[in-house]
Amino acid sequence: NEQEGEGRRQEAGSRRQKAGGRRQEAGGRSQEAGGRRQEAGGRRQEAGGRRQEVEGRRQEAGGRRQEVEGRR
Repeated sequence: NEQEGEGRRQEAGSRRQKAGGRRQEAGGRSQEAGGRRQEAGGRRQEAGGRRQEVEGRRQEAGGRRQEVEGRR
């Protein structure tokens, strides 16, 4: 009976280790998700930069219009 009990304890221990491994996996996944969030943030900044570029082009176009009007 005693031997059986010890065997059960070892089983329980190995189950705990497996559970721990799963927790680490989950942790790794959350880090991955964090990395993806940063990527998304970087993309947002890029998009923001593009918007500024577009606005700059609009201003340029506006300046050209004024030039043309000035010539008239």
